[in-house]
Amino acid sequence: MRRQTVKQTGPNLKSRDNTVAEDAYDWGLIRRIAQRDQKAFEALYRRHYDYLYRFIYQITRRLDGIEAVINEVMFVVWEKAATAEPRALASTWILAIAHRKALKSLSRSGATVESVEDDDPRFSDGGEAVAALETENLLFSALQHLSPEQRAVLELVYYHGLHYSEIATILDCPENTVKTRIFHARRKLRTVWPALTGGGAIRDHET
Repeated sequence: MRRQTVKQTGPNLKSRDNTVAEDAYDWGLIRRIAQRDQKAFEALYRRHYDYLYRFIYQITRRLDGIEAVINEVMFVVWEKAATAEPRALASTWILAIAHRKALKSLSRSGATVESVEDDDPRFSDGGEAVAALETENLLFSALQHLSPEQRAVLELVYYHGLHYSEIATILDCPENTVKTRIFHARRKLRTVWPALTGGGAIRDHET
């Protein structure tokens, strides 16, 4: 039996305080990158790698191309650091770049799914690990029914905890468009979820 999975690295972004101090530190790194400070670049890369990985995956559904997209994103950060303006959070600026690069990657090739075998270490932990992976697989299957843009907005709302205005900046679209995409994504998930779970309902969430 083969089961679908996606790499999960680092802590959940919701556990990280997106405070003014954190953002000031990020912009400080970006200013140093503008001066071609390699250590600052490496530090920013490490700070943003985990959630870039997840965000890009939610759009492309390709594990084999994520590293390349992250590298493209960080190359833009390196090239544009000198002209970047701190009008929003540094993470918002970086996610906006990631969104564009992920969509370009998606347009170049179709989606593939990475699998793990039955001897995956997580299956040796007993029922809880299996149940967690089953839930992950169900969510993966449900999200497959959404468009890349719908997956992106759900990722930014539920995982990154962003407000509609911030998402609009990242996706470069009106705030009403963000709300519309979330509405249609939720409605689509409500349609497919019962078939995947045997009748279970999706609990709603508001931002």
